Parts: sequence; structure tokens; C-alpha cells
Amino acid sequence: MPDRILNKDNPFDKLEELMKVLRKECPWDNEQTISSLRTYTLEETHEVLEAIDQAVQHNDWSSLKGELGDLLIQIAFYSIIADEHGEFNLADVFDTLIQKMIYRHPHVFGDAQPADVLEQWEQLKDAEHTERTSLMDGIPPLPALAYALKQQKRAARVGFDWQHTGDVIEKLHEELNEFTDEFNKHSEEESNKHRLEDEFGDILFTLVNLARKVDLDPELCLMHTNRKFSERFRGIELLAKERQQDLSKLDLHALEGLYCEVKKELESRKMEKS
Repeated sequence: MPDRILNKDNPFDKLEELMKVLRKECPWDNEQTISSLRTYTLEETHEVLEAIDQAVQHNDWSSLKGELGDLLIQIAFYSIIADEHGEFNLADVFDTLIQKMIYRHPHVFGDAQPADVLEQWEQLKDAEHTERTSLMDGIPPLPALAYALKQQKRAARVGFDWQHTGDVIEKLHEELNEFTDEFNKHSEEESNKHRLEDEFGDILFTLVNLARKVDLDPELCLMHTNRKFSERFRGIELLAKERQQDLSKLDLHALEGLYCEVKKELESRKMEKS
């Protein structure tokens, strides 16, 4: 019965008891491991980011509470499994986090000055990982754009960085030209695909650098554009259906026309809401 969960005095105890019950009595939850949960954790993280974007872009907070809960239960799940292995429990996770945050905020809980807080934060984080032999060590397995951003920030700590945004833009044009040259020389050679991959990777890496220079997160930018394209393409499908048109039989000019119509309509709606 749910009373054994709901009768607990605080949300922390309710969550911990819930996970213990699920591990014992739900076949699916019982068979999960820290390895099997990784895919779900990644999915839940991206769903949280989607919900945050809805709150930021449209002032729609309706889904964020639920998505944060879904992410929290992942943390509780890992903690329960760790507890079963005699490693640590959910309370240990909370205590470790609190101690870490106190340590990393000497300007709040100690005598340090608040100036250069971000630089100080990175220095304290580095001190926690004295086993690192390179600034590239310890970067988590992030999506490629986020990983590139993390690499570049690490390299910038020792001055390996462009000083001016214009230099990055110039480098981007250089990389685009190199890709174009490679494509024109070997566009028909399947064996040269690795060269195109290499040059295209350089373009993406430089774009990440450009985003960093203008204080943008490239991963979030691409996520936003993905959502924008999806919304517009769904609009194209709906408009074609209303006009009894078959998208697969329209030429590119007609498709572009539908796209422009939908784009204009969506932008008009956003202007009315703002």
C-alpha cells in the first residue's frame, strides 16, 4: 500500500523508501544496474533541458517540476544500488554535495574575497583531482559539442585561446574553404570520406569556439534550432494537409514557399505573445 511511503515525515525519507520498495517488488526496477540506467539518465537530462527551454522561451513552467522529479529519481536509483553494494546511500550523496559546495565557496563560508569567483571555483575543482596529468583529463563523456566546449575552456586556462572573436571568424572561413577544396578535389572518391570528416570536424570545432567567444552554449543553440525546425516542418505538414497537397510530390520551390508561410505565421504568433 502507498501509505508505507506517504506516511514518512519528509520528502527525503519518502523518496528513499519508495526506491527501496520498487527495488524489492517491481521486476523491472529490481533488474536495473548502474550500467543499464545510463541511457535513461541521459534521456531524462535532455528532457529537463527541454523543459527549462520552455520556461525560458515561453514562460511555461508546467513540465519542469515533473522533469526535475524524473531526474531526481535517477539519482535516488543509483544511490539505492550503491547502498545495496555497501558503498554509499542517498544521505551520503547529500552530505558529500553540501561539503563540496561549502569547500568551493570560500568567499561565502570563509575569508576569501568574492572577486574572481569563477577562476577560484576552477582552481578548487582542479585541487580535488590531483591525479590528473593533463587539463584534458576528467572531462565527462558529454555530447560532442559540449565536450568540445569543455576542452576549449580547459585549454583557455593556460592562455591557449584566441584573443579576439574576429580571429575565430577568420579561422571559420579558413576551415570552410579547406572543406570546400577537399570536397571539390575528391567528391567522387569514397576512400576520401575520412578527409571530409576531418575537415568538417574542424568546422564544428571552430563554431564551438565562436559560440564560446560570444558567451553562447553551442549544445543549447543546436537544441533550440532543432526544436525550431521541428515546429516549422510540422507546420508545413499541417498546411499541406489543409490544402490537400502531397509533400512528396512538391518541388523544392513549392516546399520553400510553404516553409516561408509557416515561419512568418509562427513569428507573428510569438510577437503577439510578447
